[in-house]
Amino acid sequence: MSGIHAPWSTGTECVAKYNFQTPNEQDLPFCKGDVLTIIGVTRDPNWYRARNTVGREGTIPANYVQKREGVKSGGKLSLMP
Repeated sequence: MSGIHAPWSTGTECVAKYNFQTPNEQDLPFCKGDVLTIIGVTRDPNWYRARNTVGREGTIPANYVQKREGVKSGGKLSLMP
């Protein structure tokens, strides 16, 4: 599996599968389990622009996150990490 997938649209929520710590100011560090919102794509399909829950923005590696899936429960949509 190459890890390359169709680009996620702006507003897509994703959950961190791993910790990502970086000294690079343009990157967005995060911890496993963090919820991030995609705010744009980059020229490199392996990276996205994202925002964390406190409003910080930066680039994130696509293979470190997974799309947050909605789960229907009792007719209501529940977002599960």
